[in-house]
Parts: sequence; C-alpha cells; structure tokens
Amino acid sequence: MKWAALLLLSALLAGCGDNLPARVEAPPTPAQGEVRFEWAGPGETVILVPVYINDQGPFQFVLDTGATLTCVTEEVAKQLALPEMVGRIGVGAGVGMVGRIRLVKIDSLRLGSARAADLPACALDLSQVQRMGVRVDGLLGLNFLRAFRVEIDFKREALILSAA
Repeated sequence: MKWAALLLLSALLAGCGDNLPARVEAPPTPAQGEVRFEWAGPGETVILVPVYINDQGPFQFVLDTGATLTCVTEEVAKQLALPEMVGRIGVGAGVGMVGRIRLVKIDSLRLGSARAADLPACALDLSQVQRMGVRVDGLLGLNFLRAFRVEIDFKREALILSAA
C-alpha cells in the first residue's frame, strides 16, 4: 500500500555529518510543551500536529516515528523557498520503494513551544496521501523528535514534548 510506504520513509545521508538540528529549545515544563493533535486518514490511523516552519504556518504534519528525517511537501519547500542542502545525498526507502530524495534546510521548526534550528529535512511528493482526502504538508520525523522527551496522551489527544 503506497500510504504505508510513505509513512515508513527512511533517509540515509552521505557526507556532512548527522541529520540532527544545530540547536533545540525544549519547553520549560511538560505542560508548556503540550500540543493537541487530531486524527486523520482511513480509520483515523494518522496523527496530525500543527507545525510552524520559519515562523510560518501552521502546517499539518504527520507524527511519523518511522521517518528518520522530517520532510515537507515539494509545495511547502517551494512556498518557503527552503534552500537545498548542497553536497548531501538523500535516499528514501520504504515498503516497496527506494529512490533519491531532495534534501533541504529548515531554519526553524516549532511544535508548540518546542523549537529546533538548522534542521535538515527532505522534500517529498505526498500527493498520494492527499488523494486519500488528508491534507498533509509534511512528516515530523525522528531528527526533530529525538531531541525531546515525547509522550502521547491518546485519551486527551495531546502530544507532550519536554527536555530529554
């Protein structure tokens, strides 16, 4: 299923070190790091969170713990004029697919009061997801999430980010 392939995206980077943000700002308390999420997709199997990129948004991102990198749609990359990361090569691998991906740099990404600066990301075509009736602007991947302690409160439909 192509939906599964997109959500299981993994990126391998060659050259120029790792894919973590240069700086992160964790919310001072878990309460300040709380963000409401919404369910989407067939059978409400996708968690969407509101993300701000370079102080613009909110954009709807899938909370994707299976994605190594945070990714934006090609449309968002173009709209925000995200610069391509020259000298780095990205390869996306998912269920039944492998291919080259374009790497871009996000100056700042904010989810609630959690923020990351100089975050490597990829630009993807997510039109197949959107054809399923879900407006998705990107995938929030591990290179953002692993900088924080992440809790998901399913009963309250809240994502809580705090200092790791």
